[in-house]
Amino acid sequence: MDGDEQAERTAAVERLRGAARADARDGAEGTQELERALEFLGELDLRTLREIERELARPDSMIASPAVGTHGGLTAFLGTRYATAFPASRYHPSTPVPQIRARLLDTLVFREVRIAHGGTMFDRSVRGVQGALGLPPRDSLAETGFPEYGASAVFLLLDVAASFATVQLSKTSAHITASMGYSGMDAYADALDACHFMTASFAKHLLRSRPNPEKLVAIAARGRLDGFGISPTDVDGDRLLAELSKLRDRLPGLSDAYSSWSAAGDAVRRQPPATAGREDEIRTSFVVSRRPGRPRTAGEAEQNHLSRRSWALLVQEHRPQLTTVLAVAAVAVFWWSARAASLELSGRLIVLTGIMGAVAGAALAALLDSRAQGFFRAAEGLSMYTVLQGRRNAQFLDALRRLRPGLFAGARHAGLPRLVTVVVERNGVLFLGRGVRPRVVAAFHWLHVPRITAPEYPPARLGRRTHRVAFEVRRAGAEVVLGLPLERAKVAWTQRSYLENKPLEAVLALLQGLRHNWALPHIGERSNGDNEDTFERLRLLRGTDEMTGTHWEQEALDWEFAPRPPLELAGAAAARREQAVLTAVVVLMALGCVLVPPMLARLVN
Repeated sequence: MDGDEQAERTAAVERLRGAARADARDGAEGTQELERALEFLGELDLRTLREIERELARPDSMIASPAVGTHGGLTAFLGTRYATAFPASRYHPSTPVPQIRARLLDTLVFREVRIAHGGTMFDRSVRGVQGALGLPPRDSLAETGFPEYGASAVFLLLDVAASFATVQLSKTSAHITASMGYSGMDAYADALDACHFMTASFAKHLLRSRPNPEKLVAIAARGRLDGFGISPTDVDGDRLLAELSKLRDRLPGLSDAYSSWSAAGDAVRRQPPATAGREDEIRTSFVVSRRPGRPRTAGEAEQNHLSRRSWALLVQEHRPQLTTVLAVAAVAVFWWSARAASLELSGRLIVLTGIMGAVAGAALAALLDSRAQGFFRAAEGLSMYTVLQGRRNAQFLDALRRLRPGLFAGARHAGLPRLVTVVVERNGVLFLGRGVRPRVVAAFHWLHVPRITAPEYPPARLGRRTHRVAFEVRRAGAEVVLGLPLERAKVAWTQRSYLENKPLEAVLALLQGLRHNWALPHIGERSNGDNEDTFERLRLLRGTDEMTGTHWEQEALDWEFAPRPPLELAGAAAARREQAVLTAVVVLMALGCVLVPPMLARLVN
């Protein structure tokens, strides 16, 4: 800041401090509010001070005419915000002053968006745009977004985000009533979390095509926004059009006022970086479903199934369409084979072929569903908590070879199937082998697993990232990352909304909780010495105490290398037989469409 700007800032601070003293309230509360407002003004930069003076000069100033139920004036406007810099209690920690200043600046710069769409979802909309553009969440959207993308682009994205957020909240919170009491607060929090109004892919679409409100509403009505990760999309179209139309014509004028904040010409970024929107990409990569059937226990009632989106899941979700497509495909293949064999087709043969294709489609969908449900049924018998299934790959096998080289003596894959089942127990984690009665291939005690992470890997095939759960295993002073791309998981004892919005984070939180569960005494076995033993175990888990040469290390090694009998998987044998039958049906129907016409042609001739 040069000398002229410093002088301008000093003068602005003095003018605003005078205005704050003039409208301060009487009493102890007013005095404290004034002290905080004056202190806050000393923390603000010249850009924010200019915005405050611009706001005070407006006839409809937010500062002079605050919301109902709040005190007006500059003192209350600044003092209440700066109060969050001081911890109210151990459950409400303080907010850093730079973050308070950033939120204040965004409130002033985007005041028209806040007034047009309401303040309920304004802060969430700002954070949503920041996440979609790959901007720091604790900084100001205006300060970081305008130089990167231009003021017009940021205003457009925030206006669209706030419009969708307002309409979505009306839908997700429609079931909440005053009679729900405290449970209504939890329901309202879930309703807020269920609103997904801005993602990186949606931001790219908006910046690329800049659709008008009518086109956006039409796209939402056709369900095309689901592909961008926006949900819910079955909202009131008229209400959405009204929200989108409030500021659209005024956006060029609003953004022109901040043209000096933007970079010049080619320096403005046109699209978000590839690293933006990781949380949304993770959320849309997995599907959460309830356990099928009526729950018999509390554990079954709290159980959820997490599955990665794939072509197999797509087939299961579109069974009727698959049946129709395969029926048509079977008729086409049958016709081609009959033409090659010079066989005249009759109506009965065409109908029979269509039925064969439909049967093949139904059998294929049932086969894919049986494979997925077979894992979840087996997982119920393996653990009442979390059971994972990940895809075996070269990195995982290389890491396992470093940790357990003896497993690969005469076994290329160490006896592990293509989809590896990982069971989380009280003492550690188990990796199961293949077969109906699998053996434990490798076990690692929690004392040897200092961290559980979800490392981000670059996009794989088709431009999609692989989402992995990695166990960092300590060996000879080094840490080996044993990670698997997550395919599905049986998850229990966590909120469904948390699992839907942040699937990887929820899984990691459960695994970390189970890891610390080792330090606690067994239920019904508490004694006077348990607290000291628990503290010692917790220090070992945190790495505070040295484990080498202690009885704890020997206990961990004994557990890892203890002989274990083969595990009995619930319904595994029946599931294998069912899958074999379904596979045979699919193969027979496919072969029938190709081989039946030549056979009939020979019989006719």
